[in-house]
Amino acid sequence: MRAYALVTPRKDNKVRLLLPDVDVDIAFDKSTLGRVNIGGLGHPAEIETQVSEVIKVPEGPGRTAVLAFVYLYGGVFADVQGPRDAAGFTVCVRSLLPVGSGLGSSAALNVTLSAALLRLCGKIDASIATAEDKLLVNEWAFRGEQVAHGTPSGIDNSIATFGGFLQYTRGQAPINLGSSHALRVLITNTNVPKSTKALVAGVRTLRDSLPAVIDPILESIHGISLRAAELFQTNGIADQGSNDMHIDELEAQLQEIIRINHRLLATLGVSHPALERICEITSSTGGMASKLTGAGGGGCALTLVPHSAAGSKTESKVVADLEDDGFQCYCTAVGGSGVCIENGVGAATIEQWIEGMLDQHLSLVPSRRRLDRKADAANRAPDADEYLGIVSGFSILPSSVIAMLAPNQH
Repeated sequence: MRAYALVTPRKDNKVRLLLPDVDVDIAFDKSTLGRVNIGGLGHPAEIETQVSEVIKVPEGPGRTAVLAFVYLYGGVFADVQGPRDAAGFTVCVRSLLPVGSGLGSSAALNVTLSAALLRLCGKIDASIATAEDKLLVNEWAFRGEQVAHGTPSGIDNSIATFGGFLQYTRGQAPINLGSSHALRVLITNTNVPKSTKALVAGVRTLRDSLPAVIDPILESIHGISLRAAELFQTNGIADQGSNDMHIDELEAQLQEIIRINHRLLATLGVSHPALERICEITSSTGGMASKLTGAGGGGCALTLVPHSAAGSKTESKVVADLEDDGFQCYCTAVGGSGVCIENGVGAATIEQWIEGMLDQHLSLVPSRRRLDRKADAANRAPDADEYLGIVSGFSILPSSVIAMLAPNQH
């Protein structure tokens, strides 16, 4: 499941940000963007104060995404001279996933934008093959996450950057678990808007009032994460191979800890009746474990589909039952590669790319197309998360853009 960014050159001196999925189409003069100075900010989220003095950013669902882009541009291009002023460019990002769904949408957007901007100014190689390049992308993407969420954990942008399966602890470098066994999952959208900030604040308040009760629950959730890491390292590593016994054992144990994980999270008050209904359907119809994603409170649920049930009548019945209840389902796999760049796409215009790239490139297979955007907006809570789901960074930069905008590489 990926976000895709197309970068194309312009003949004028403007930078255009095009996010069709959240109805953002805004162009900036490069000279105006150049006036954004992030060096004086105490925290990336303070960019809104500075931007209000320099740039007019429209209100609406895409406002936070625009602010993150302005911050990233101001930071990445701050010390670049010459080519950055030679020509403008358009960056267009596309994805299929729904708004505020708990799938790390803002992180992948920030990873995608960071990779594109860093490549344009020559600060990373076209292949993003080195650890240093990926760390740089991840660092800037995390700053973009800070614009969006204030105090993000950093796990979402790390997954979108490095891909695969990671063990992540805040403040520490992510550990690659070395698993080559991708897992088939069903993502189910409740279509219930939620606010990550409000849900996290609620858990924090609960912990402050009942630390002796809540701390053991949090420790148990941490223990589940450690156990999952052990399972990937011992049952899914490439050197060991993946025979049916290994896969069966891995999936059986993952199913159980997914069930336990969801129950613990529900105890913290971050579930929702729609999420509980999804767990009920997937368990009773297919014997599959489900859990909430992200901060919960709505958004999406994740269901682990056993490899033996992939593409089967059982999986189809689970999807049909969920859709009969009004949910929106996506069948996909997790554990793929992280951020990457391709030079060149098979589209003559941005418009062609917008219309055709999703079917051609996305690994996500929706059982149904996006819900009506106006209806979704009408049902959105005022403080609901604003990003349209983008869960893995991917940048596509035509070679002509690199040649025109990036400094010469020797």
